[in-house]
Amino acid sequence: MNELKLFYDGSCYFCRNFALMSKLQSKVRVELIDLREHPDIQRALLAEGCDIDSSFVVETNEQRLLENAAMSYLLVQLGYHRLAWLFDVPLLGPALYKTLVILRRIYLFFARKKPFKDVV
Repeated sequence: MNELKLFYDGSCYFCRNFALMSKLQSKVRVELIDLREHPDIQRALLAEGCDIDSSFVVETNEQRLLENAAMSYLLVQLGYHRLAWLFDVPLLGPALYKTLVILRRIYLFFARKKPFKDVV
């Protein structure tokens, strides 16, 4: 059985709800890891050069997927193949993903939550 780990920001309303939906609707076992509750994992990812403030992180089969590749993979697991395809289109996928990152940053600003790099 396939399994995946989804690292998310539990302080972000949208991230948290997307993570919960992913766990409930996925065809594979999903382990949710709220990075706000695991500063040791935050530090490890940052030390590896992973910008967790702007990178969606999914681990599956010993492989780490980031950004639009991670989003596409997870959407396929949820059965949203057409939506996943958009994140695979060379110019469109990264642009869509960057839009989500900007929206998350705006939300965190208004919610008065600090980015990970300012917390650790």
